[in-house]
Amino acid sequence: MGRLTRARRAQSLVVLTLTAALVGALLWGLDLEATHPALAALVTILFTLNAIALAGAAVTAVVGLTTIRHAPRRARTTEMPAPGAGTCAVLWLVCGEDPDLLTARIRAFLADLDATRQSGACRVFVLSDTTAPDARTRERAALATLGTGITYRNRSAPLGRKPGNLRDWLDMHGASFDMMLLLDADSGFSAARLARMRAEMAANPQLGIIQAAIRLRPGVSRFARLQRLSARLCGPVFAHGLARLSGDAGNFWGHNALIRTRAFAQDAALPELSGRAPWGGALLSHDFVEAAFLRRSGWQVQIAPDSRGSFEDAPETIATHLRRDRRWAQGNLQHLRVIAAQGLHPASRLHLAAGIQSYLSAPIWLALVLLFGSGAVHATAAALVPLAGMLGLLMVPKIAGVLARRANARTAKRRARLWRGFAHELALSTLFAPLAMLQRSGFVAAVIAGRDSGWQPSGAGRVQEAGAPRGVILAAGAIMAAVMIPQALIGESLTAAMIAGAMVLPVTLPLCVAPWLVAWFNRAPDRDAQDGIARYYDASTRRFLTVGGSGSALAIHRPLWDDGARNATEAAGHVNTLVVRAAEAALGQPPKLVRDLGCGVGGSLFHLAQAWPEARLGGLTLSAAQVRIGQAHLCARGLQGRVSLAQSDFTLPTTLPPADLVLAIESHVHSDSAASFLRAALLHLRPGGVLIIVDDMLAENHAPAGDQAARLIDAFRRGWHLGHVSSGAALVAEAERLGFEPLRIEDLTPMLRLDRLRDRVLRVAGPLADALGLGRTPFFANMIGGNALTQAYRHGLMRYRLVVLQLGTPAQLADPLPQPGKSAA
Repeated sequence: MGRLTRARRAQSLVVLTLTAALVGALLWGLDLEATHPALAALVTILFTLNAIALAGAAVTAVVGLTTIRHAPRRARTTEMPAPGAGTCAVLWLVCGEDPDLLTARIRAFLADLDATRQSGACRVFVLSDTTAPDARTRERAALATLGTGITYRNRSAPLGRKPGNLRDWLDMHGASFDMMLLLDADSGFSAARLARMRAEMAANPQLGIIQAAIRLRPGVSRFARLQRLSARLCGPVFAHGLARLSGDAGNFWGHNALIRTRAFAQDAALPELSGRAPWGGALLSHDFVEAAFLRRSGWQVQIAPDSRGSFEDAPETIATHLRRDRRWAQGNLQHLRVIAAQGLHPASRLHLAAGIQSYLSAPIWLALVLLFGSGAVHATAAALVPLAGMLGLLMVPKIAGVLARRANARTAKRRARLWRGFAHELALSTLFAPLAMLQRSGFVAAVIAGRDSGWQPSGAGRVQEAGAPRGVILAAGAIMAAVMIPQALIGESLTAAMIAGAMVLPVTLPLCVAPWLVAWFNRAPDRDAQDGIARYYDASTRRFLTVGGSGSALAIHRPLWDDGARNATEAAGHVNTLVVRAAEAALGQPPKLVRDLGCGVGGSLFHLAQAWPEARLGGLTLSAAQVRIGQAHLCARGLQGRVSLAQSDFTLPTTLPPADLVLAIESHVHSDSAASFLRAALLHLRPGGVLIIVDDMLAENHAPAGDQAARLIDAFRRGWHLGHVSSGAALVAEAERLGFEPLRIEDLTPMLRLDRLRDRVLRVAGPLADALGLGRTPFFANMIGGNALTQAYRHGLMRYRLVVLQLGTPAQLADPLPQPGKSAA
């Protein structure tokens, strides 16, 4: 049966001690003489259950914080799998999700497998349960572009949902593979991370599952961003704490996990619960049970708390989240029938109990609000002590998360940003908490009433996105009535009723405005730096291409008139020639993998694809319009197999393989600092790789205190939506601090033409547009910024430079890197 780890036993002792203290404080604060004994007992039991859950989470977070602080620093390297690590199947289980996104993720992963030399030992399978004929056709067509790199299978009779899909594959192909990486349609996984996990599993024959911690990709809506912020804040401490406490009896979350195929096929078969749904039938939440069964059979189940290279999407809307949560509520409550199964490891029972309590806690909180608020349970002022204690436990994981990340926030600015993030997450989660409590309470009530949620995968269809039903407002009114009417009836005046109503306002007020609050959560923020850059380029790119006259060069950067340039097209493309020369000189050979950060419509990538026929090239831009334009040109040139364009923020974590060459032509200035850009570039560059930056930079002798200089630089930044403007010397100094070696700094300013007809027109139009306050319109903003930049060059304030940097060896990169800052276009 097994025993709990020493850390888990210590945690249990601390949790029981904290719970006993809180329950003792509650009993001290209850007016037992005025409260019916049965109600006092009920409140004590309910309070105890939630106190245990909160104390357990708090202690787990503290253990995680301690583990992170004492963990050895790991070098930032790309590790290769050890010889003989075994064959691995990479399984994407899909059911109606967007096939284009899925194809892009698989294509990037296949390239990553090639780069890490794992293609021979790994095979990608797409196991589809998509049923709609049109969706199946689109899915097949999209995945067909991957050629023979994958095996695609669509089940004609998708029985057994996701577990049945996997079981069918195991019966047909499982014996041919030593291990399998299980992924959902929205999952992302790096080949380097897979290599490390494969080596770890090969070295330990008893290891059945390695569950990787998971990072949420950036979302668009406020709700998706709230989930990601919460996960970034609390996720690391929870993952490290859970891994430390669980030992070899960890848990499985259904995806982003490496599994020993033979173990899963033999020992993880799911039972069919007796009776009808929702309590009987198929288990809707299968992953916890599969992990428990594997551990019962002697296989080790480990949680790998490092989330690097492991991703998934967060639901963008509250309606999508609630649909999934309804299914999970039923699945976790079904675990009440499994938790007492014979032979389960004690830690497995704790995992199941935690999942059950995560849904029972909502109706428990609602019941406590009603019992105390209505006066059914009488309390004195001393009852505020256990309430404060519970709120304190609720804050512990958040504060532990901040403290864990504070070590990498080495400047006052970064520490202030971290605490602002903490306050932002606390405020938004407090707004959302009452709605979550009410909805989960309804889900639990529906299961108790015998209502089956059924099975609707995330990609199977759309729900109405209007948000919370208007009935939530009625529920808020019912809560107010339930606490105020009894107080009015038993009190001598309406004062007690008004006080009771005021005390539940933190719960009822967000519910009263729920439809509007949900709509606000579901929308994207209006004033976001990345969105502003994207809108600027969405509105301006076609004009840049037309007015700039770059022709087939497809350039939206400055033309360079060297001695050989005969026309605007050649001048616009000359920077690409300089990039080719600089890259080959730095690398000693043509690069095999190239990434353009802020790629525009792909003009530079198309030129480089001709110069380097064996290279694979990819570009990232925030602008959807640029991707659409670039895709049309890409297809017209027949480069679909070698060049890819994606709408993405390059400062964010990526599953793309690290590149030999990373370039940024007039894009690094959109980051909030040179350091922020360089840290972002490190996410995309392999050790020994080369970074080439071509951009406007402050002249080293520029005097920032001058009023005219400050006005020009400020107008340039405002007009062109820039995050910073720094000197070449400052950029190089920061690069050296981060492990880059400067190889070349070239001043390209003499190749600029600053007295064209358009420059003379802008000399009048730019200041006029600025004076009239037209800077928020992209057309006029471009005029303002363009004129300010030209004048800054004329006054000797700016230089146009090419900077070539080479990243150092892995040994030089042993320190963990802080998170990058804002985006570039």
